[in-house]
Amino acid sequence: MASTGGVQPAQGQPSFLESLLHTLRQPRVTLALLATWAILAVVAEVLSDSFLFNMNKEASGILGGRVFSASAIVPAIVYFWALRDPQRHRPVFWLGLIEQAVVILSSFYHRGAGDVTWAGAIVPSIISIGLILLIFPNLFQPKATPQPVVNPTPSSRP
Repeated sequence: MASTGGVQPAQGQPSFLESLLHTLRQPRVTLALLATWAILAVVAEVLSDSFLFNMNKEASGILGGRVFSASAIVPAIVYFWALRDPQRHRPVFWLGLIEQAVVILSSFYHRGAGDVTWAGAIVPSIISIGLILLIFPNLFQPKATPQPVVNPTPSSRP
């Protein structure tokens, strides 16, 4: 039999990395990761004298208490809410994109101000970049359209 000269795609099993990325890109998984990351921010604020977050000094100034407001719980609640129906709540992914961009920018701002170490700026930024890469497919994938229900024609009876 003669070859057509076309390249045939491999029919093998997807690699572990491909399977993992496919799973992580699922809207519900991405939302759960965003919620977990937001909750970790709240835990870091609550445990302010731990390896997650160490001030070394007290937060001063008239708005010093705002630093420890645990406001990251709000996006976590929104992400959990959207988990119920990610297709219906797709705009939540814009919130995730904005939140992660702010995490990256504020990390490097605080590094430049000397408030955090390099690790304190780079680790959250790398995690946020990873989350942004998971958010993009969910933002720009075509919206799933429901398939119309086809009613069978009633059978004619003799």
